[in-house]
Amino acid sequence: MTSYNEAIGKWLADRRESLGLQQSDVGERLGVTKSAVHYWETGKRTIKADTMLEYCKILDADPQELIRDVTKKAV
Repeated sequence: MTSYNEAIGKWLADRRESLGLQQSDVGERLGVTKSAVHYWETGKRTIKADTMLEYCKILDADPQELIRDVTKKAV
């Protein structure tokens, strides 16, 4: 079973990779380390809502799309 953290992280990672961005690129733009991005994308840490919204802006993604997709896949 997939947790919400894992499902959100996978969605963010898949979108980031489809745009050809590295974790370090996202980290720089969010003002966090590459490690922080890694922990969010693997579901090991919970991403704060405001950070997730900024992450979605970087990915040119609609946060509602993320929530809709994640709620279909997570427990």
